[in-house]
Amino acid sequence: MNLPFFWIILPIILSTVTLLIRKKTLLYRSVLTALTFLLGMGAFIIATQTPNASNLISSSERFLVLGRSLNVTYTDLPLIGTIYLIACIWIISTFFYFPNEYFPAFCVAYTAFIIASISIDPFLYSVLILFLANTFFLPVLSSGTYKRITGRMRFLVFQLLSVFLILFAGWILAGGEIAPVEEDQLFISSVLLGCGIALWLGVFPFHTWIPLLAEEVSFFPFGFMLTLMPVSGIFMLLKFLNSFAWLREYSVFFPALQYLGAVMILLGGFGAFFQKNTARMVAYVFISGIGMLLCSVGFIPIVSTDLVSAWLIPIAIAFWSISLAYHELVSTKLGQTIECLKGDLFNKPLHSILLISGLFSIIGLPFASGFAPNILILHSAIESKRSILFAILGGEVFLILTCIRVMLRLTLPSEQKLVIPDKINIDRILVVLVILLNISMGIFPSVFFGPLFTTISKIFPLI
Repeated sequence: MNLPFFWIILPIILSTVTLLIRKKTLLYRSVLTALTFLLGMGAFIIATQTPNASNLISSSERFLVLGRSLNVTYTDLPLIGTIYLIACIWIISTFFYFPNEYFPAFCVAYTAFIIASISIDPFLYSVLILFLANTFFLPVLSSGTYKRITGRMRFLVFQLLSVFLILFAGWILAGGEIAPVEEDQLFISSVLLGCGIALWLGVFPFHTWIPLLAEEVSFFPFGFMLTLMPVSGIFMLLKFLNSFAWLREYSVFFPALQYLGAVMILLGGFGAFFQKNTARMVAYVFISGIGMLLCSVGFIPIVSTDLVSAWLIPIAIAFWSISLAYHELVSTKLGQTIECLKGDLFNKPLHSILLISGLFSIIGLPFASGFAPNILILHSAIESKRSILFAILGGEVFLILTCIRVMLRLTLPSEQKLVIPDKINIDRILVVLVILLNISMGIFPSVFFGPLFTTISKIFPLI
């Protein structure tokens, strides 16, 4: 067994083949659900083996494609398993929500491309793989009657520019793993790299494509893309830090990431609070989540990679919860203003609670999965500059006000009364399980975050 083949190439092939049976909805979605579940759980099982174990299935960790190698090691498998299980939850959701027949197959293929972008060597080509993945995923985003294309065009242009800038920065740094040749080379390459990643992740001031795109596409697949795309960007940043010693020692690199992340948190909270359009409001909440990840990378000198690891699962849960709740509460209605949420706590109580729990995770309130990472990021900010701490707190205050605003709309008086249904639909079980998972991670964070801390630290041992 070749590890990259089974966790990258095979899922892309099988997901493409399943498009032939997409009309058989139940079989089609069941096959893809089973595929992602087996890949996720299989990664955890095989990761328990060691290269010297007598029961080892295979020690092949490389797969060559067009002169480039995909490297999946046994150390990487827990992270890969986590990503596939996240994708599995999104595909299970398609049994009940978002009937687009192409999304489940593209969901699996996009996940495989994300893992390929993390594992490719040279790792600079990860941005090229992700650009191709986003291009192929765009038709799924565009499913429906969406006339405006401003957000989609800006998204593609920014992604294409990021490819050129990051690859150009890599060309300048060729052979500079130990130390750059000149100080000017260091400055130019850092600027190019920073601008490329900023365009890629929607970092301020290149964030405008995120709210624009949210208005013009189907929100459920948009939420899926915004869940996995930042993961690839953050891990590419970590690979840069792990590979280039001079970058880790560059005095302005980590403070710059701290400031950028803090500004994104503040911008996201401020923007979300003053939006009337729900799609734009949620998009700004997502911007705050990406800011949390970016700020976590900036605090690596203080807390190593633990803060990045701690935010990965809470943000994935929050983005899924918000996307699914938005799809159920808003996308089926004619308008997309926040007034559409009026009285929905009585009409659809579980999905309303799901929306609130997702917001709680991003904000980091108690009894939510984001609580422990939020305490850690605030503690790290205290040891840094006060301006960063105030920016993070300011963003979280506006996010709390946004959450209060949403809760007030959900609980406005309605003609209907809250009634417990006689029958429980099976899709409600999934919603309840995710809400309980969110609460469990908030109460017992070490159970969920501990193994991920160990995995990420092993993947990037030099940071």
